[in-house]
Amino acid sequence: MAAHAATREMPRYVSENGRHALFVDGAPYSIMAAQLHNSSAWPQVLPQALDQVEALHANTVEAPVYWEQFEPEPGRYDYTNIDALIAQARTRGLRLALLWFGTWKNGQMHYVPDWIKRDRATYPRMLDANGVPVDVLSPHAQTNRDVDSRAFAALMRHLRKVDEGTYTVILVQVQNEPGAIGTVRDHGEAGERAFREQVPEAVARALSKPAGTWTEVFGPGAAEAFSAYANAVYIEQVAAAGKAEYPLPLYVNTWLRYKGKIHPGLDYPSGGATWNVFDLWRVVTPSIDFIGTDIYTSDYNEYTKVVDQYARPDNPAWVSETGFEAATAPYHFYVLGKGGLGFSVFGIDGNEDTPENRAATEAYAAAFGLLTPMQRMLASAAFEGRLQAAVEKPGTPQQDLRFGPWQARVSFGAPMWGDAPAILPGTPDHAGRVLVVQLEPEVFLVTGFQGRVEFQRDTTDGKYGQLLKVEQGRYVDGKWRTVRWLNGDETDYGLNFRVRDPYVLKVTVGTH
Repeated sequence: MAAHAATREMPRYVSENGRHALFVDGAPYSIMAAQLHNSSAWPQVLPQALDQVEALHANTVEAPVYWEQFEPEPGRYDYTNIDALIAQARTRGLRLALLWFGTWKNGQMHYVPDWIKRDRATYPRMLDANGVPVDVLSPHAQTNRDVDSRAFAALMRHLRKVDEGTYTVILVQVQNEPGAIGTVRDHGEAGERAFREQVPEAVARALSKPAGTWTEVFGPGAAEAFSAYANAVYIEQVAAAGKAEYPLPLYVNTWLRYKGKIHPGLDYPSGGATWNVFDLWRVVTPSIDFIGTDIYTSDYNEYTKVVDQYARPDNPAWVSETGFEAATAPYHFYVLGKGGLGFSVFGIDGNEDTPENRAATEAYAAAFGLLTPMQRMLASAAFEGRLQAAVEKPGTPQQDLRFGPWQARVSFGAPMWGDAPAILPGTPDHAGRVLVVQLEPEVFLVTGFQGRVEFQRDTTDGKYGQLLKVEQGRYVDGKWRTVRWLNGDETDYGLNFRVRDPYVLKVTVGTH
């Protein structure tokens, strides 16, 4: 173990030419994560929860660290839970993404230690417009920033002590869905004073805004922009303190501003990294490597819109949470097709035995089970721009993926064998999806569910395309192993992928 650990590199986030990757053990890593329920990261509960993680074939566990448990008294830290998390995940060969439930958890302060909750004079809360305290610590109080920074630094220092060299923990989330539920901004004395001040010059300049107060610069959105700045500055201090101890990649997750949700502090936490204040967040959080999305919808248009909003030259596609339902599983392919870091499904353990939960388990076990053995190859291909995906959009049963002169035509609703109907019906549950990876100029890896793939070639140069070889196989220890070749009826009507028992094809094309 010691010799193996010595060869490992520390996890790092890499962003080059508008593409992004999480490097683990010196190579790109595709996160296929299962997030535990909020109260499942206790030593006695973990074994059963991790059994369910393994049943999904996930390669990463997202698990919380509770500030209230971690620091039961000021300056005294209890490492029991974190040590159990690391030990049990390591035993099972799983990687960990730790979630710091600190000042914020879903726009409130529920996981703050009780010695902070009881002492509002020392650790002030936000006040609403009527002067009533809300259940959120004020981001304008330096005492609040300092105590969270101290605790997070202690956590990261302990991780370095117990995990450096092995790197079971590959990623840390700083806070959880930060922002305020109950008020748009802090109306306490410090908050009112800061709101009347000028927008910091560096912020206004970076956003191409004129000089002025928050109201003058941001108009009707001033209160939310002000909260975003205050929260981001607070979290930057916490993150910087942690990175000074142990510089693992850090991210922040986001409770989204969904379509029709227009009231910050009511419809969603005010001051989180929502799309309308995203640029401001990035200006003031250099210690945060990237920002994730917590997507709780299965609507194609809304889901893909959110992924597209956050997949930017300065930020990767990264679904930090999504609902545990069969209908969300196809969007993992969409994220990979955007060159994303990965995908995490929330609340996979301790659920009732219902048809819906059984369907979710089956869907994610099939998808993660298909992709996890080749996740390194997928991560490298996504980082290098060699991976594309087609995810079925209701009413659009056919999509084209282009790789130079070659085109992969993807159809949803075609039969497993025989000619497709003139008008494709799509699949009954709109769950079709396909991944295509270009391994070499004329060699492709293809896999998916409920889709047909047909390779075609641009003939403007007088050359025609053809299938030369179709190998069915799998990845074992990062190496391709062929199981059999397909031909004849199996390829005459395209390459067809079933609902169940998915497989991987290595396709060699050529010209004549």
